[in-house]
Amino acid sequence: MKIWELKASLDERFETLQLVNFDQAYEKYFKERFHSITPLADVWEDVNVFTLEDGEPSDCPIFWGHSATLVCSDRAFNELQKFLKDKVEGLPLIHPQKEYYAIHVMNAIDAIDYQHAVIRQLSTGLKVGFERYAFIPEKVKNEHVFRIWLDDRIGLMVFVSDEFKEAVESKGLVGFQFTEVWNSKKLVF
Repeated sequence: MKIWELKASLDERFETLQLVNFDQAYEKYFKERFHSITPLADVWEDVNVFTLEDGEPSDCPIFWGHSATLVCSDRAFNELQKFLKDKVEGLPLIHPQKEYYAIHVMNAIDAIDYQHAVIRQLSTGLKVGFERYAFIPEKVKNEHVFRIWLDDRIGLMVFVSDEFKEAVESKGLVGFQFTEVWNSKKLVF
């Protein structure tokens, strides 16, 4: 079993998106709210975006409005419903030509094996991330899209399973970048 960090590809051949009213929309929707697992659908209003840089169509374009927020095309959102259902909110973004969704991952699991993970911390002792991930296999089994806890905070990074990655690839979805962060068969202690 492998766990992958999921991001939009930085490949320059793909289109990128930006908020039309950056200051207002960023403050209202993205600055703090995407850090939580509290549903946003009830407060979500029209959030307008535009194509900042033209390029090949992407099912997961870079979103400069909040770089930690994944954006999916309508096609990707529908093709991946099996994995996304009850784990994320697809919040509609208004674009002049295409349909996109801001993906708010609400599935946060306490699955870090702290005895084997290598944690990055400041000189003050504040834990700010990971040098190396280690997961508790039983807690990530059958979890296909999730965020993780680091002490009492939820990280912004999105993690996915092998099955999720394979579905993206088999359906020909483009613009997703997967980085392997953990492999249960290659445990390093």
